[in-house]
Amino acid sequence: MATAPKTRKQSDEQQRKRRLGQVYTPRAIADWMVGAALQDRPQRWLDPALGGGIFIDALHDALAEDESARPTVRAFEIDHRIDIKPRKQWPDIDVRLARRDFLTARMRMQFDACVANPPYVRHHALSYPPDVWQSFDRQVGSRISRNTNLYCLFMLRIWSLLAPQGRAVIITPLEWLNADFGRLLKAYLMQENALDALLLFDDASTVFGDALTTAGITILRRDRKPNDAIRVATVSDGQSVASVTSSDFQTVRPCELDPDTKWTAVLRGLNENGDLGSKKATRLETIATCSRGVATGANDYFTLTEEQRCVHQIDARDVSPCVTRANDLQAGVFDRKQWQRLRDAGKRVWLLTPRRTCNNRLAAYLDLGRERGIDRRHLPSHRPIWYHPEKRAPAPILISVFFRERPRVVWNAMGALNLTAYHGIYAKDGCESEQRLFKLYEWLASQSATAALMAQSRVYGGGLRKLEPRDVMAVQIPEHLVG
Repeated sequence: MATAPKTRKQSDEQQRKRRLGQVYTPRAIADWMVGAALQDRPQRWLDPALGGGIFIDALHDALAEDESARPTVRAFEIDHRIDIKPRKQWPDIDVRLARRDFLTARMRMQFDACVANPPYVRHHALSYPPDVWQSFDRQVGSRISRNTNLYCLFMLRIWSLLAPQGRAVIITPLEWLNADFGRLLKAYLMQENALDALLLFDDASTVFGDALTTAGITILRRDRKPNDAIRVATVSDGQSVASVTSSDFQTVRPCELDPDTKWTAVLRGLNENGDLGSKKATRLETIATCSRGVATGANDYFTLTEEQRCVHQIDARDVSPCVTRANDLQAGVFDRKQWQRLRDAGKRVWLLTPRRTCNNRLAAYLDLGRERGIDRRHLPSHRPIWYHPEKRAPAPILISVFFRERPRVVWNAMGALNLTAYHGIYAKDGCESEQRLFKLYEWLASQSATAALMAQSRVYGGGLRKLEPRDVMAVQIPEHLVG
């Protein structure tokens, strides 16, 4: 009983931080970022998301032996629970703190340096009025995706406030390098010749603690020359960043980076000469399609174990074999014998797929669903008949949505339907022969295909990766699979 209030308080605090997008910067990383921004002895600094003041702490320590330095820092922080006393905490730095939103604050000042860890807030939690979005549209000369994460808007505003020789060092998740909403940001930064360097943390490192996202540091610089290269380096974790020097960076020409492609795998794939080593190949979409699995809207109702099917006396003709969870399958061939093992182990192996005519037993089960409000849930309520799932043919090849070291690729000999834990791969017209499909399956299960799939995947913290259907279709395949 004594621990319950503390647990609830901790949970409330975590939810509040998540709502504000607060992910704190480790001190070793803050020190490196401030050091990278200190070139040219900047006097006017910007910290658009102050938090606990870790960057000003690092700046204060870095300037401890320079008695002549007294920089001015314009800082912003909307979390009034954070107790900051600038004059007491940083007596040698003129910190001017505004308790307002950085994106909507009016400013005429330009800054020599900016060090920032912008809030990590996804688009669905943003509530800015149209005029705020339109100001960014005008800045980039095109309509920004309203699916854009808040930290990308911070990057754009920071760039607009840099002085002619200004430099910004910004730590963010790396999803903008791969996600669709990042295309316009990449294109704009390339157009502005703003991108000076990228320091990428290893996918498996959790730089932001419990936040499940990758991380990287972006350096923007105003005084770049047209032919200046972009510097790129990788580092294993937050502690190792202290040892990163200019000699650890490779270079790539801006013209070699296409804003419409995913950058993470490309940048990590730089060889010793700084070459991208890309080569043209045929995409999987030329011979196959990839579709997400069936979304039921209530898996605990629409999927059943064999015992549940028998208890409710549902006819076998009103259900279809189904793969419900990712862990139910292993890579390889999934046949009837393996499906029966899942059935006998009490797994949910049936998907409700009623015939047009309902018998009494099925009608009783549907009534049970109505009593539970299943028919009023979002997905069921938007279907023509709430209890009829999406029509989907069994996919010959299944591939897991989430993975770490390699995706699970399964030959679906059982002909089972699959829920959203797996995507289904189907042959296009003219490519349907089982022999040809099996060759595609064998290649997708190979090490070379794993590398190609990883290059297309979206990366989260802790090394977790995700494949969307279009990521799978963008994979480059060998020519022998096409003919």
